[in-house]
Amino acid sequence: MRLRRPYPVIRLIITLILAVGFGTLAACSGGERPVLDGEVSADLIEPEFDPAAEQSSGAAAGETATSSTQPESVVLDQDLRGEQIAPAPDGVLAVITTTGVLVPVIGKTPTRYQVIAPCGDQAFVGWGHEVSAVQVVLDPGHGGSESGADDVPDLTEAELNLQIARRSASRLLEREITVAVTRTDDYRIPIQQRAAIADQLQAEVFVSIHHNTPASKSSTTPGTEVYVQSESDDSARLGGLVYEEVFDALSQFDVEWTSRDDAGVLVVLDDEGNDAYGIVRRPMVTSALVELAYLGNPDEAALLATDEYVEAASTAVADGIERFLTTSEPGSGFIETPRVFNPSGLTGGVGDCVNPRLE
Repeated sequence: MRLRRPYPVIRLIITLILAVGFGTLAACSGGERPVLDGEVSADLIEPEFDPAAEQSSGAAAGETATSSTQPESVVLDQDLRGEQIAPAPDGVLAVITTTGVLVPVIGKTPTRYQVIAPCGDQAFVGWGHEVSAVQVVLDPGHGGSESGADDVPDLTEAELNLQIARRSASRLLEREITVAVTRTDDYRIPIQQRAAIADQLQAEVFVSIHHNTPASKSSTTPGTEVYVQSESDDSARLGGLVYEEVFDALSQFDVEWTSRDDAGVLVVLDDEGNDAYGIVRRPMVTSALVELAYLGNPDEAALLATDEYVEAASTAVADGIERFLTTSEPGSGFIETPRVFNPSGLTGGVGDCVNPRLE
């Protein structure tokens, strides 16, 4: 297999320095991956507390880098009364705060965790469920005011993505595969922070979950698309296995589908030959972005709003990931010619990002 990027620990440290804006970080622990206990694993999917979200816009493809704003509950310049910041405890890579937000841990005082808030800022929280390394990180695309496709009354893409991610995580946990979800409620996380969470948790697999719009031309088969990392054979295999499972599961529904001619497992490049989508390009871990179906097609949208669809799609995503982790099967659905796409760069960054409440 080709290795996509060398020196992952060094690159992670550089990424976090750039995201947080300071240079004292604890290195990620190596060795055998600790297994999360049932209580903590469940909290990764169904947080006990609901974040109070005040978010701003963005999108999966583009990235900008401007300032962010904070609600009062995010502690950026608090007087810690002389408390000294030490490296994070061994094996503690993230915490789930009292409001259910998963945040990477980069240090600890006697009374607080030093964390990276969803918008990329340094923050301190007084309590949280400690999280160790996991095998899988699922990323429900969009969130907050970045709602994604909203072609169905009372259902946005961001909400549907979260439903799929949560249920897929439940299916993986039932199979004793450890998993975390980047977004646990309706708030926004910029692309670079979603990728940083996957890298921080030392995941073997990172899958970003989306639904497509606008609708393409009519098709007799689902228009599922999986975007993979251009320099990673592992990413292609992951994408091929997820595609197989999702395509087969959705094909059982009697729906007038829509699909592009080049739908399948594909690389999407910009004019400079780089992976066009930041959520595919940025993670150091094996990653893929899956567009499950077209929320922009009224016939499909009616199906996507049902629990039958959520169950089928969620199980299929989990099945594909499990096959990647436990077999050497190659997958299928590969498109040889890359698609060319140039993101606008106007959305997806940290500009005007507002952190959810952490405490």
